[in-house]
Amino acid sequence: MRVAIYDRVDPPMPAELPLRLTQTCSQRAATVLLTLVIPGTIAVTLAAVAIVQAMLSPAARTLIEQHPAQGVEVLAAIGFLIYLVALPTKRLIDRLATTRTVEIAHGMVAVTEGGYFRTWAWSAPLASFTGVAHHVRASLSGTRHELILVHPQREKSVLLCVAPRTSQSEVDRVAAPLGHKQVAPSELYRFKGLWPRLSTAPLPDAAHA
Repeated sequence: MRVAIYDRVDPPMPAELPLRLTQTCSQRAATVLLTLVIPGTIAVTLAAVAIVQAMLSPAARTLIEQHPAQGVEVLAAIGFLIYLVALPTKRLIDRLATTRTVEIAHGMVAVTEGGYFRTWAWSAPLASFTGVAHHVRASLSGTRHELILVHPQREKSVLLCVAPRTSQSEVDRVAAPLGHKQVAPSELYRFKGLWPRLSTAPLPDAAHA
């Protein structure tokens, strides 16, 4: 469910079908975060190169031959640091170009997502969704209210509306044209229903034990 990355939905409050929504990310916020992350990425890369060069020196190679486990630990630590820095950098770069178009008409939901290098699309019957959830998301930038069309497959849940506040009447106005009722935000959780419910059985009577 790629919901959290989208900051803007146009139109801001869907009201009737057929419906076409355009979702985009805040490029200003992504650019600011990217300018903060890039220096760290460069520093980690330079440090990794310096460590690898030091490990290639004759003295270091002799030490590694005597204690190969230490060499593996150093390489694993370097790889982990690069991963920690590269992953958020990639996600921020993707946010600069990511857009999503949602079309709801004739009983179908069609979604098209685009980025720098590829565009992908999928569709699902509107009846296959379970309902509309009013989800409140808190982050460092504040709190926002989301209306999400929930699908049993978490990655297919669709953002319908995002706003600083959302009233119950607005939730009902969005859900009614879709023919769905409001559902609890817990329906969005990835691991919902993964574990079976525990049942308790009565203890045997002590007199018959």
